[in-house]
Parts: sequence; structure tokens; C-alpha cells
Amino acid sequence: MRSTFNILFYINRNKQKKNGKCPLMGKITVDGKVSQFSIKEEIEPSLWSVKKGCSIGESKSDKELNRKLKEYRQSLRVYYDRLVEENAYVTVESLKDALLKGDSHEAMLLSEFKAHNEEYLKSVGISKSKGSYYSYVHAYKSLEKFINHKYDVTDIAFRELQYSFIEDFDFFLRVNLNFAANTVFNVVMKLKYMIHRACHKGIIHKNPFADFVCKPEATTRRWLSKAELDLILQTPMKDKDAEWVRILFIFSAFTGLAFADLYNLKHKNISVDKNGITWIRINRKKTGTGSIIPMLAIPQNIYNKYKTQDINPESKVFDVPYYTLILFYLKKIKKTLGFEALNFHMSRHSYATTVCLSHGVPIETLSRMMGHKNISTTQIYAKITNKKVEEDMQILEKRIGNKYRSSQYNLPDSSQNPQKQIAI
Repeated sequence: MRSTFNILFYINRNKQKKNGKCPLMGKITVDGKVSQFSIKEEIEPSLWSVKKGCSIGESKSDKELNRKLKEYRQSLRVYYDRLVEENAYVTVESLKDALLKGDSHEAMLLSEFKAHNEEYLKSVGISKSKGSYYSYVHAYKSLEKFINHKYDVTDIAFRELQYSFIEDFDFFLRVNLNFAANTVFNVVMKLKYMIHRACHKGIIHKNPFADFVCKPEATTRRWLSKAELDLILQTPMKDKDAEWVRILFIFSAFTGLAFADLYNLKHKNISVDKNGITWIRINRKKTGTGSIIPMLAIPQNIYNKYKTQDINPESKVFDVPYYTLILFYLKKIKKTLGFEALNFHMSRHSYATTVCLSHGVPIETLSRMMGHKNISTTQIYAKITNKKVEEDMQILEKRIGNKYRSSQYNLPDSSQNPQKQIAI
């Protein structure tokens, strides 16, 4: 049987101090029995609202006091529910003890999230990437903002989490933080992982977010057409730094290396077989999957001309700038060439579509060269190529127009729609 309980805050005017402030007290009531305790705070009587049970002051200390009182009220509900679940009976003293001493075993969401991130950081450079670590940090900070905004507390217990929490969090990310759909998906999935992890650790026994579905927005992978690739190949940049970025982009466009893999490419990753073919063998930084790429003539020439003089196996092949500089000079290249868009990852997409699939390279071979864990990832490029075929055929149809006419066998000419001539 559940008990009735309540908590009330009041000031003890009988013990007003010399500075004019009165000590703040708390009173817990369970089934009519009362127990009092000190909040260990003091306040000027004129700033205390008896009706609201909080300070009406506007100073930082007054707001902090109200936050503390709010946490007391929320914690009381948590401890009450826990005591009912564990003991099926609650006394005023047991509730006060839990409230004042705190539950050393009470697992908090942000604390657990922070501990996970600290563990994850230790694996960066070994089995985890720095980019993945930062994505968890970003999710943590977003969740921290939400909890502070929604509940005005610094953390929240796992036991307090309800389905509405993740719904409100999703809304907060989209509306308050104005995150794009895929950013929302990535952040929400990090939260869901934390809950899944808590279930495995026995912190909670039921996943409150199990039925919540968050889907990423379909994105279009952009690549350079043959004409665009020819243009970037044949247009040197006047700025030497922009020119170096153009050369690196071209190298990736003919090897499929992502920026992180190009940045980390070492001489030990380059080898020549008995037939004189130069190969790149590297484990992708993003997935750890092995990637084996034969060098075509263009990247071979770049490698021969621009590789670093230090041929120590552990030294890097190219002096690759930081990504922020890459982006800066790609904007200059985009403007010079008149491209609508240009980012470094488009070089990898261009390798998959324009260089390989469009020239008949089997999808299984491309998957191995791209270092994909699953061939379904590679098939995305195949769909892009099919779409390109459709677009090219539409352009062809417009160019043909009514240039071709057929008189034999009563066939329609190219300006007519044969389906419209069929009588049904």
C-alpha cells in the first residue's frame, strides 16, 4: 500500500541571525508523521514566498537556492518510488535519510555518459577514432543542455527516465538547437546507446526508449562528372596552397582514399608487386577495414613527384594540411572552377562512380578497394550510377528530339510517344 507524502520548505523566523537572514528548513510528511531537517541555507524574510515555497529574489544566489529546492522535490519522488519498490513500505525517517544522505548507488544519466566518454577516449588511436569520440562529446553536451533547460537540474537519475524524455529531447534538438535531421539522429542514437548500455550493466531493467524510432534523412552522395573531373585535372591553381589541395583531391579521386586515410598514409602502406604494379594497402581509420587499391597512372605520377623525401616506413607519404585548411582552399577551387559544390569527400564518391563503376569495375572489386565492411554500402554508389544513367538518357532524348524518323514498318518517329498510338 502506497503512503501519502509531502515536502514543505519554510523559514525559521524564531532563529533570525544578526545579518537579518533566517535559516531555511524542510519538513517531510509521510502518512501524517512529520520529520524536519535543515537545508543549510539562509534567506532574507522579505525574499521568501510562503505560498510558492521558494525565493522570489532575482539574484544568482536566489536562483541557485530555488534550483536546489527543486532538486530536493524531484529527489524525494525518486527516493520514495525506490523505497516502495524495494521495501513496499516507507517511513518518514527512511525517506529523510535517503534524501539527506543521498543514494550512493543511484546511477545518474550524465554521470554515466561522462564515464563512458572517458573510457572511450582511452581507446582513441587504438581501436576508436577521434572523430567518433567527439561525436559522443557533442551528444553529451546536447543532452546536458536539454536536462538543464527542461528540468533545471545538473543531472537526472536513470530511474526518472520515461518515454516522454526522449520525445522532448528530440524536439529540443530540432527546435531549440536547430539541428539538422541527421544530426538529431546521431545525437538521439547516442542517448539510446547509453540506455542500452545501462540495461546491460544492470543499472535499469527495462529500456524506457525501446519503442522510440528515429530515422536518418536520406542524403544524396555527390560526385564529380567526367567533365568536372577533367576540369579540375586540367586547371592548375595560381595560389600554391590551393594548388597543393587540388593535387591531393585528384590523388583521392583516383584512389578513393578518404581524407583521414590520406592524412595517415605512410610509406609502409605502399608496395610494388612482381608485375610492377604499385598498391596501397591500408586499414581505414573510420572502420578499421582493410582497403587494397592499385594505383592508376595519375596517382602514381603524383606519388612519384610529391612523396616526402623521408622514406622511413613509418613516415607519412604526403604533407597533408589540417582539414580546416583543406576546406578553405576547396572553397577557392570551387569558385575558380564554377562548381556548385565541392568538398573533399566528393573525391572518394567520384572514384566510386565516375572512375570505377561507370567504367565497368565490378561492385565486389570496388567494395574491396573502398574498404567497405558491407557490400550494401557500395551498392549505394551503384544506385547513384543508375540514376546518372537515367539522367543521361533524358538528356540524350532531348538532344535527339525529332532528328530520327522511321518510315519502315509504320514505326513512330522520335518526336512521338509510341504508347499514345496504341489503341486499347
